[in-house]
Amino acid sequence: MGSRRRRHAALVVLAIVGACTSGAPPGFAGGKGDRWTFPLAGPFEDGLLLTPVSFDGHGPYLFAIDPDANISAVDEQVIKEGQFRTFQGPHRLDESDTQQIRFYAEVSGIELGSLIVERRNVMIVKRGTYDREGRRIYGVLGRDFLADSLVFGFDRDQGLGQLILANAFKPPPGAIRIPYELVPSQLPNVEVRPVPRRLVTATIGGESFALHVDLGAQLSSLREGAWDKAKLVAQPARTGQVDEVGMPHKIEKIGGGQAVTAGAVTVSGVLFAPFEDKRWSDTELTGTLGLDFFRDYNVWLDWDGKAIYLVKRVPVPLATRIARWDTGAIGKCPHEGCVAVKVIDPTVGKELAPGAPHPGVVLSVTRDEVAGGMELEVVLEAKDRPALPHLVVNLQPNGERVMEHLKAEWAGAVLTVVDVSPFARECRVATGCVDQIAR
Repeated sequence: MGSRRRRHAALVVLAIVGACTSGAPPGFAGGKGDRWTFPLAGPFEDGLLLTPVSFDGHGPYLFAIDPDANISAVDEQVIKEGQFRTFQGPHRLDESDTQQIRFYAEVSGIELGSLIVERRNVMIVKRGTYDREGRRIYGVLGRDFLADSLVFGFDRDQGLGQLILANAFKPPPGAIRIPYELVPSQLPNVEVRPVPRRLVTATIGGESFALHVDLGAQLSSLREGAWDKAKLVAQPARTGQVDEVGMPHKIEKIGGGQAVTAGAVTVSGVLFAPFEDKRWSDTELTGTLGLDFFRDYNVWLDWDGKAIYLVKRVPVPLATRIARWDTGAIGKCPHEGCVAVKVIDPTVGKELAPGAPHPGVVLSVTRDEVAGGMELEVVLEAKDRPALPHLVVNLQPNGERVMEHLKAEWAGAVLTVVDVSPFARECRVATGCVDQIAR
């Protein structure tokens, strides 16, 4: 290890070329030949893009997607379960400008939705590196899957991601096009250079900044020296993120309070973490636009056309969203989402004493028998109460029923299932848990 500037490694030219190559990437099969689709888990959370991946019949494992990772990373648990061959490979430069020793594995039989990939070399990370918010995340899919010859897109309302050959891609009608400038790394003396950054000009607080489009991070970021210029209001935070080399970074404050404009799109309420990636100079870029900025849009990233296309999100029927899963049980349940939902109000038929507070209600969620023995995550929404958060019910394989006390504000609310997934969060209660996530 050690700072790049203190090492005397030979210069190895390993550039990621932005030009498009024709045809599908080597080893790609399945799908329709020119496009592939894959389901997204937790699409309503507006967080990381998560999708299930299988290796040689093992899994499926939940993976995040990061277009800035020039090689995919896999948790060591997956490598052990698949008994894949491992070897030591090139060092990787992390965001703190430190070379990290890395080991690799050759994995095979990779299934990502309708996409089948014969084999790939991947970087190995420690168990639990990417776990967050109660989810077990086993790795990251990088540019070895999101190749130059493809357009990468995602639609949170349908819960789907797509890979489309660049020569078969047509921007959706009415799409907003935001061009970007590709800025390659100029770092000397490194074994593997970072993926080139996609720079757009964004306006924050009436000032312009060069920001990289980062679809692998939930939060946007800005160099702290620019916060006053952008008129950001700082507040303490306790969160973090993992860079494309697999190194964790703490985030102890965030800034917000200003609308952000890029191209013809303006988004309010965007939150910024301090930008601390030392691999890029102040003159190259000032920060990033994360997934938070794109939360109201379906997105297509066209490497060859050097542009991002955005279309305003449109709600779809629950049946359309459920159809993204190939788990047969979910589509055969008598109840939508495979659960029967009741909100029990103990005050019904009773008169509260003068000045007595409402005691709240009890949420009861019971699994349909046909979906027994599997993880199940169900998202509930009070459509008539937009101020109330989503309720996320996580049923463990042996859990048939979950009950949860809710505050008085939930009295009279009519709950509707808006999503279901076979990937539940981990829960300390044997049957299951109920979480609340802001809408």
